[in-house]
Amino acid sequence: MTIKRSGLSSGRVAKSLGVTEGDVTLWRAGITLPRAADCRRLSELLHVEMAWLNGGSKPVGEG
Repeated sequence: MTIKRSGLSSGRVAKSLGVTEGDVTLWRAGITLPRAADCRRLSELLHVEMAWLNGGSKPVGEG
């Protein structure tokens, strides 16, 4: 599930991960990538596998 599909705002994601909203905006635009620790927390927040965040497998629960 993407940030947009999750219904979470960039601000809410940023607050949950302890990063700036600007960081999340840059990730969403594909300009920068989150650090490994942020990827791990983001995958937990969105209920997806870390590999999916990197363009690998499908989100958990979407067969």
